[in-house]
Amino acid sequence: MKRGALRVMGVVVCTSVVLLLAGCGGSTTPDTEGQTLAQAQQALRDAGVPDGNITVDGPQGDPNQLIVCDHDPDSVVPTQPVTLEVDTACADDKDKKKKKKPKSSSSSSKSRSR
Repeated sequence: MKRGALRVMGVVVCTSVVLLLAGCGGSTTPDTEGQTLAQAQQALRDAGVPDGNITVDGPQGDPNQLIVCDHDPDSVVPTQPVTLEVDTACADDKDKKKKKKPKSSSSSSKSRSR
C-alpha cells in the first residue's frame, strides 16, 4: 500500500509542476490598439481578463465607435489589470515620433557639418 500511495503522490506532484510551468509561460493579453472598444473588451475577456480588471479612460460613448488608442501595460498575464485609453480618433503614436526625430536631426546635423 505504501508504494501505491507514493506512486499516486508522485503523479500528483509531477502534474502540479507541469501545470505550474505551463502557467508561467502562459498566454498574455492581446494587443488591442486600433480596435473598437467593444472588440478590445471581448478580446481581453476571451484571453481570460476579468471585467473588473479592465479600466477604460477617455470619453464615454458607443463602444462600437470608440477606438483603443493605447493599451497599458502591453502583453501582461490575464490576471493583471489593464487600462484602455479610448477616443473617437487616435493621434499619431508618440513613440513613432520619437524614433523619427533622431533620424531627421542627425541628417540635418550631417548637412551642417559639410
